[in-house]
Amino acid sequence: MKRIHFALAALALLLMMPVCLRAQDDDFPELTDHGVALQQVIKEWHDKGLYTAGWDKNPTIRNYFVGLTYAYPSDLFQMIVNKMLGLDVEGGLMNYVLDVQNGFVTGELGTETSPSVQMCYWRCNDGSRLVGVALMGYEYNLEEPDPSWSDEEADENIFVNLIDLAFFRIRSDESIWRPASVREVCGRDINFKEFDEIRLPRQGKDIELDVVGEEVRTTTLKWNGNGFTVAR
Repeated sequence: MKRIHFALAALALLLMMPVCLRAQDDDFPELTDHGVALQQVIKEWHDKGLYTAGWDKNPTIRNYFVGLTYAYPSDLFQMIVNKMLGLDVEGGLMNYVLDVQNGFVTGELGTETSPSVQMCYWRCNDGSRLVGVALMGYEYNLEEPDPSWSDEEADENIFVNLIDLAFFRIRSDESIWRPASVREVCGRDINFKEFDEIRLPRQGKDIELDVVGEEVRTTTLKWNGNGFTVAR
C-alpha cells in the first residue's frame, strides 16, 4: 500500500510537470529549465512552507523528495523522481543514490554546469523531523548585468553559484514543512556560499562543509538532537 501511495503521488507529479516546464521556457527562452528553476528555489525556500497531502502514515525519503518536487518543479528534481520510479532518464542523471533505510537521496544533472541536490532527515528529540536539502553547482545567472561592469566582469558573472542549504521541520501529526532558519537550526547565521561543498550525512548525523584549496578545510555541524552546533 505504501508503494502504491508513492507511485500515485509521483505519477500525478509527472502529469503536471510538462505544463510547468513549458511555462518556464516561455518566460526564459534563452535558458534551460533547470537554470531558472533552481535559482528560484534559492530565492524562496528559506521563507516558504510546503504542504504535501496524501503521504503514507510513515513517510520515507521518497515521499519527502516528491513533496519537494511538487513545490519546486525542475529538471534535476524530476529526473530523480523518474529514477525512483524506474523510468529511463536518458543518461541525464549522474551520481544518483537512493538510500531509503538511512533516509538519504542525491543526484546530479548531467549538463554543462552539473547542478546537484542532496536530501536527508533527522529525527528530533521532540518527535518532529528536520529535513535538510542542499544544492550545489553553478547555473546561468538570471540577473541583469550591471551597466558599470567591464567586459571581463560581465564574463565573470555569467554563472551564479547555487550552493545553499535549507531546513524544514515536520511535526508528526502534520503534512506541513515549516521552514526553519539557519540561525534557529545552527545557532547562528551561515553564508553557505563561502564553502565549496556541502556533505549531508548518509550515515551518521553531522553535516560537513568544505573549503577546497591547497588543503581542504572542513567545518562540521554536529547534531545535538534538535539542531546543530558549529565546530571547526
